[in-house]
Amino acid sequence: MSGYIESSIIIPVFNQWEYTRACLEAVAATTAGKACEVIVVDNASSDATPEQCPLLGAQLFGAMFRYQRCEANLNFGPASNLGAKMAQGTFLIFLNNDTVPLPGWYQPLIDDFSAYPDIAATGPVLLYPEDAIFGHTVQHLGVFVSPNLKVGHLYEGIAADCALAKKRRFFQIITAACMVMPRSIFMAAGMFDEHYVNGVEDVDICARLYSQGYRMTVNPDSRVVHHTSQTPGRHKHETENFAHLAQHSLSLLVPDWHLHLKNDGMFLKVGPWQTLQGALPLQQCQQLNRIAAVSARNEIRDLLVRYPLWEEGWQALVRADCDVDAEGSTAVQLAMLKLFPSPEGALGLYLHACMARDRAAASFAFSNLVGFCKEFEEYVTAAKSMHQWCAGIGMDELADQYTAWLEDASKFKVASYMPFMNKFWKIGQQLPLSPGAAWAYTLWRHRSELSQKPSVTAASTCTSLDKNIAFSVLMPVYNPQKEHLVAAIESVLAQQYPHWELCIADDASTDPVVKAVLDHYVSVDSRIRVTCRSENGHIAAATNTALAAAHHPYVALLDQDDLLAPEALRIVAEAIATHPDGLLFYSDEDKVNDDGSAFYPHFKNGKWDWELLYAQNFVNHLGVYRTDRMRDLGGFREGFRGAQDFDMLLRYTAGEDAARFVHIPQVLYHWRAHAGSTATDVRVKSEVEGSAIQAVQGHIESFVAGAVVSTIPNLQFLRLKLPLPEPRPLVSLILDMEESLPLLGAQLSALSARTGYGKYEILALHSETASRPFLAKVQRVLPKNVHLLAHAAGLAQPARLQMGAQHAQGRILGFLSGGVVPLTDGWLEELVSCLCRDGVGAVGGKLLSDRGTMLHGGYLADGSGRLTAIFRGLASEEPSWFGWNMLARTVDALDSLCLFTRAETLNLAGGFDVSMPHTAVWDYCLRLGEQGLRSVWWPFAEFFLPNAVEKTGQKSLSPYDAVVADPAFFARWADRFVPFNKNLVASGPGWTLFTGAAQDQHGGA
Repeated sequence: MSGYIESSIIIPVFNQWEYTRACLEAVAATTAGKACEVIVVDNASSDATPEQCPLLGAQLFGAMFRYQRCEANLNFGPASNLGAKMAQGTFLIFLNNDTVPLPGWYQPLIDDFSAYPDIAATGPVLLYPEDAIFGHTVQHLGVFVSPNLKVGHLYEGIAADCALAKKRRFFQIITAACMVMPRSIFMAAGMFDEHYVNGVEDVDICARLYSQGYRMTVNPDSRVVHHTSQTPGRHKHETENFAHLAQHSLSLLVPDWHLHLKNDGMFLKVGPWQTLQGALPLQQCQQLNRIAAVSARNEIRDLLVRYPLWEEGWQALVRADCDVDAEGSTAVQLAMLKLFPSPEGALGLYLHACMARDRAAASFAFSNLVGFCKEFEEYVTAAKSMHQWCAGIGMDELADQYTAWLEDASKFKVASYMPFMNKFWKIGQQLPLSPGAAWAYTLWRHRSELSQKPSVTAASTCTSLDKNIAFSVLMPVYNPQKEHLVAAIESVLAQQYPHWELCIADDASTDPVVKAVLDHYVSVDSRIRVTCRSENGHIAAATNTALAAAHHPYVALLDQDDLLAPEALRIVAEAIATHPDGLLFYSDEDKVNDDGSAFYPHFKNGKWDWELLYAQNFVNHLGVYRTDRMRDLGGFREGFRGAQDFDMLLRYTAGEDAARFVHIPQVLYHWRAHAGSTATDVRVKSEVEGSAIQAVQGHIESFVAGAVVSTIPNLQFLRLKLPLPEPRPLVSLILDMEESLPLLGAQLSALSARTGYGKYEILALHSETASRPFLAKVQRVLPKNVHLLAHAAGLAQPARLQMGAQHAQGRILGFLSGGVVPLTDGWLEELVSCLCRDGVGAVGGKLLSDRGTMLHGGYLADGSGRLTAIFRGLASEEPSWFGWNMLARTVDALDSLCLFTRAETLNLAGGFDVSMPHTAVWDYCLRLGEQGLRSVWWPFAEFFLPNAVEKTGQKSLSPYDAVVADPAFFARWADRFVPFNKNLVASGPGWTLFTGAAQDQHGGA
């Protein structure tokens, strides 16, 4: 390559070959005769790109084309930087592969640098592909910065023929979907920050350049069509991208949205839902409304081309289209929603798009609906914050609008917020509502709150309860934020149940504000009592001081910055009245931000789980204990800082009947998430992990000598390494080969290679119809501890397993399906050591498919009332909700893929029920549970079920089909399942919130 190169067009790509092909052909057609080189940086595409791109590039550009393939996906920023390093042009043109440059796009951009010497970057007007209403519409003609430092595309969605789209403007930011920049400026700026993943790299570099005195511009004479959001992974990392931006360069920008609007004769207004949007002057709107009243649809459309921010015109056009079901009406609603986002518009578009089967429009509408699904308090907090912010930066008109919104907030709640949430619920309850999605939890909470007892009923309930059921709320305090402390105390004062006292121990706070707040509340309510410690003793000592002041029979623990739900103590009192022998009462909980939004609910085990307890403190908040027992234990022990409550819980529950631990499946506690709180990240308190290990280690050693507690890699949770009994018991591995006999050789080899446990035998069950030559061949090479055992053809599985058990010599029976092979060394030691614990009746391991996903994590009865496989299809190393797929836990049932039990236990239980050919193992585990023996899922023994099993014809039924096929199981257990938590439903690899609607559990019984 020789001669002058004016520009280097850099196109990072990842798959999407058809888009890349169209882009390259358009570039070639529109830059003919220009001194341009084209550099494609391929982020390890797996489609036709590696084969086709070099050929097409050479054909279109000859020696001016270079193709650089990366061994891995570098993402947009690093790939663009790599292209820039390769480039030889004076100008760099970063171009997305999902763009199509239109004729005449190139030269105006290059000329901008001569016309405007102070610019660092320029770009074209980006257009959406043509639609049926306006033809091309604007996707990008520059990026505005809103008053709260959020960024967006100015006038997105207006007609490309609109005068606003033909005006030259200057910006702090333009998009890198098509960005031109002198190579010298780009390199001097340090290129794109590679911390970002496919998003806001352009915002960051423009902000840095703007801080150096440069401007950016968009040339209205240059136009490029952009198939926006086609980049894979584009939205997956938005949260971390914007967090990084906020830390590094966001503060370099200044609000300018209102200035752009003002320059165009418009203004910025606060919408009813606090959406900021451009608006026409009132007088102009009134004039247009009069014209529209006597105009036909097409005339209104033409007016909207000229006045795209005329909201009433859009509403009239939407009504006209919906009235006649006109072609393209979805496009009109979509265009309006981009300019005037509202839940009403999003709801209408979503329903219309679903009927029209327009998936793209439905997806856009739903993302808007999700954005509006917030707590009402979050809207109020946002309005207060924005008023304060706008007033502080001199935007008084906007500040006044927020003041007006706050004055009408209660009206907004009744007239707009509640109706929208009710309508959205009708949609949401038919969808999988992930508890990890803030919007889904907000919507679910909204509906749950509507179904709670009215205040009159709650008051009568409180009156009917025994006054001896009274609570001492213990609150240790040390230098909290004033607002958090006030909120915590107010949450106690707001309790529906009146029989409480708040025992506060001030742990020698150095902030004088704390004393002032506490003194105030002592004077407000005689039930609030404060003890001031003379020296700081940390949280255990302070909680003990509060405990010493308690007068009531039950204590509830409340941190200084957390919140009790108003109904919390009433509901606990009701539970105590129902379970007077209860020793511990614990509820579900969630986290709360300072803006009032609740998120990340923790729906806990209703059935006590000793295995899970040794992995994580699943009780946590709200925990209510008997005062006398807590005192008898000596209160909280020092030396467990950060896990002092975990240590107390372990000592408090030790040796007690789990039936006395009562779970309340309602969210009664809100754990505040803020910097320095373990609600945000348990690792904020660095000593928590070590203290938790110390607490569990000390507890477990009291009854299991030689057990070792450690943390699970990349999680803050724990695992037990249990000792083997001595002498080691003989284990009989019973392989149910069924139609998988050809896999026997591979299975035996894997078992031999991975099994260091010395005392085991193997019984391989096979049909009597199996090939005799094959059996003879296998028999010749079998080790001495492996025995073939024939059964009658067509014998049902429980009968086969029972036959294997009868021939086994071992005290431990390990049933494995044909083809199942261990993946972890020490797998047998893990299962045997777990099974030999007191109270354990059956154990199963973690089984993976050939895709590396879990087959299941045991079976639990969920909120649907059905026995359901959990974690089915979850990637093995991907932590699930609260890390449950990585932790040992008690389950309702296991299955025949991997089941270990004692021979004595099986015999005493009467063996497997042969009347249940598909569900006998479930039935066995459930019968063990009724005898007080636990079925434990132990993920530290991993297995693999090869794809070859399917090829050999082995059949398996879904759990639901299995129950239908076994009426005896259904008759015995249908009404006896107790949900582990009524609020959750297992759904494939994860969980959904139980809505009461018919939900597809994908394999529940």
